[in-house]
Amino acid sequence: MKKMSVSFCAGALLLAFALAGCAGHKGPSDSELVQQTLDAWAKTLVAKDLDKFMTNFSEKFSSSQAADKATLANFIKEAIESGYLDDAKVSFENSKRDMKNGKCVVYPVDLSGAAGSVAAELTLVKEAGKWLVEGMEVDGL
Repeated sequence: MKKMSVSFCAGALLLAFALAGCAGHKGPSDSELVQQTLDAWAKTLVAKDLDKFMTNFSEKFSSSQAADKATLANFIKEAIESGYLDDAKVSFENSKRDMKNGKCVVYPVDLSGAAGSVAAELTLVKEAGKWLVEGMEVDGL
């Protein structure tokens, strides 16, 4: 009887530790996930990798400069072909984030390259556990 009680207690203890371990492992925060998207967005834009760049955008994307994701892809393709993204650099150094109501607005995102410098505002939304760019406004375009 004593042996069974000890075994039961040991089993209960192991179960408690296992559950506590699962509860403690939550994964990256929304802020970290937003940063991952921003980093991928910047890296693929600088690399002029249009296909990977576009994976950072929601299918619901729209802006005043590009009505939808397909229009944006065409615009970026033309910018790459014209050399406007040669020597491109992206900086989030001065950016502020405003995260509320399931959206994150990031501004200013400083962009520079062969065509000059602009500031962009990115609006990200969380879709299926991933933050994606839903809107992008570029000052001066």
